[in-house]
Amino acid sequence: MTTFSLIQTLADLRGVSGREHSAAKKVCEMLRPYAPDCICKDGEVIGHIHGQKNPDRPTLLLCAHIDQVGFFVTDLTEDGFLRIGNVGGIDRRLLLGQAVQIMGTEPMYGVISILPPHLLHGEQAVPDMEQLCVDTGYSSAEALKGKVRIGDAVYFDTCCKALEADRVTGAALDDRCGIGALILAAKMLAEEPKLPCNVTIVCSTQEERSGHRGARMAATLEQPEYAIAVDVTFAASAADNGTDCYQLGGGPAIGISSVLDAAMSQKLMDLAESANIPYQVEVMPESTGTDADILAITPNGGAKTATVSIPQRYMHTPVEVISLKDVEYTAELLSAFAKECGRV
Repeated sequence: MTTFSLIQTLADLRGVSGREHSAAKKVCEMLRPYAPDCICKDGEVIGHIHGQKNPDRPTLLLCAHIDQVGFFVTDLTEDGFLRIGNVGGIDRRLLLGQAVQIMGTEPMYGVISILPPHLLHGEQAVPDMEQLCVDTGYSSAEALKGKVRIGDAVYFDTCCKALEADRVTGAALDDRCGIGALILAAKMLAEEPKLPCNVTIVCSTQEERSGHRGARMAATLEQPEYAIAVDVTFAASAADNGTDCYQLGGGPAIGISSVLDAAMSQKLMDLAESANIPYQVEVMPESTGTDADILAITPNGGAKTATVSIPQRYMHTPVEVISLKDVEYTAELLSAFAKECGRV
């Protein structure tokens, strides 16, 4: 499987926060050749390289979140429209006129309705989330009965596509590209007959909402000494001057933060340099906004934690863009760290 086909398969899975189960089952199948004991429970995927843990070795937890941003149906109007509420941060400016898929009793398609331009005035051009509704073509709530329920998940109706060079675009690359990096790293590590640490692969749930429930559960269960959260970060585009953004194709961004272990961040940089893996440095003075914030305070006193983030343009939109090279560089760096784990 090429890196593109891997990322395409992952990005096209459906799994908004709290509805990760079907996506998790597929990811578990993809990981099992490298983590034979891989299980899927409550939408969470956990597996161990070589299929077991050695109690005499430290544990390294590699974590990427499986959930994506999306919507829930909040109401059905008398004239057949669906009211929706966002799950995770979504820019309301891009929602008008978007095609969506509703996961009702059967998948159903619709569009987020818009007012004609001549009826818009001032701030009405960017409506509140409560004002948005989905047009499915039905003309009454009665016609929708048995087809759509309050609480059904709604997704951007898009699929992952290849752009020029090594770039791809899709709606759930945050953080399915991180999961892709974990799978590639797992394949590399499974080929090693012996590792200095136990390597646990975690695809966590509910990162896109506050609480990071999945990472918290995994850390409690696994009690790792080391942890790396693999996520995305902002990539520079034509619309900005590059401030606080990172370059596509420039390699993963290694995090520096008050919540992260400085020696571990430095070790990642040293390994990248010695292995000629391109990397960038992301400074986050306080929290990281990723699962790392929870992994660093695990119940056993906290794991030494780092972040490795894949640059991404247009985060939380239907057209997120990444570089496949950055996914591969990330996998190489994770593999290199696992082979040196315990020497931090």
